[in-house]
Amino acid sequence: MLASVSKPFVTFSSIDKTYDGETFVTRNLNFAIEEGEFLSLLGPSGSGKTTTLMMLAGFEAPSSGSILLGESRLNEAPPHRRNIGMVFQNYALFPNMTVAQNIAFPLSVRHVPKAEQKGLVERALAMIELSHLADRRPAQLSGGQQQRVALARALVFEPKLVLMDEPLGALDKNLRETMQYEIKRLHEKLGVTMVYVTHDQSEALTMSDRVAVFHHGRIQQIAPPRDLYEDPENAFVANFIGENNGLAGQVAACDRAYATLALTSGISIRGRAGAGIATGKSAVLALRPENIAFDADAPDHANRLAGTIDEVIYCGDHWRLHLTVAGHNGFIIKVPNRTAMVLPELGRTATISWGQDDCKIVVADGS
Repeated sequence: MLASVSKPFVTFSSIDKTYDGETFVTRNLNFAIEEGEFLSLLGPSGSGKTTTLMMLAGFEAPSSGSILLGESRLNEAPPHRRNIGMVFQNYALFPNMTVAQNIAFPLSVRHVPKAEQKGLVERALAMIELSHLADRRPAQLSGGQQQRVALARALVFEPKLVLMDEPLGALDKNLRETMQYEIKRLHEKLGVTMVYVTHDQSEALTMSDRVAVFHHGRIQQIAPPRDLYEDPENAFVANFIGENNGLAGQVAACDRAYATLALTSGISIRGRAGAGIATGKSAVLALRPENIAFDADAPDHANRLAGTIDEVIYCGDHWRLHLTVAGHNGFIIKVPNRTAMVLPELGRTATISWGQDDCKIVVADGS
């Protein structure tokens, strides 16, 4: 849990970025980062997340607005004057240098005395558990080891802010997951502020204190991972984070806490009312597959529908069912796998249900 601070560590105020004055890569970015926070910038390709990171690093300049580090304006400061650590997807290690020399490079350009460099490099090598490989060159290392060296190089001069641009993108699945926990462990140990760009939602949810979800150059929602998943603010966030049964309809009724969504099939669904929901507006259901009861006697569930089973897929710890519900195919239910479970037959009609607190009615357009 992050301690509250009186002033943000990094502040984006009314940041726009355009190259031609007409098409905006980012639009009206307003957010703050706390000191010691791990913030991930998440979104599809072209959503503006990498451009936002590059503006913070100094490799891109905002078209308007201001970026502050503490109380210092960064807009005009060149990258080497910002004292920010950077980890790239391709690692950007020098092939002609040893591991130790690569890690020492940021210290050399900052004119740190050689005697002091030695101790800092040794500490960084110990931190990433690669002291025994100090004299090897990058080509002699595995992908995971190269990534650790790149991380150590970004941390060795003790910056208060470290930026990472999809640093695990080139790694295989198992190594990627291992490195996620390694980076998370280092963040917790060092307390450095980290801003991390990724298009991998599970990576963002696993590692972050908060996640900023980007779409069309705007932040759709910035919140802790659990809030994003369980309490999305709009249809884009609900559909982009995890899996969602996004049935669309029109709001038939709404009070402060709950709303009724009328589907085109004539079926009505009751759920928590999201921000901006009002009677007569188009809206979308936010309902996670694991929150649905299948063929269960659940009289307290406000929502009860019939569905036709189209597909049954074995996923190890659960079965994944695809159904046609209210005229829409591709409706997903996750049923926990049990030893004595009898699999449902394809083509039969099943009853599905969920409570009004298990779903949310959100605005249809998050752009």
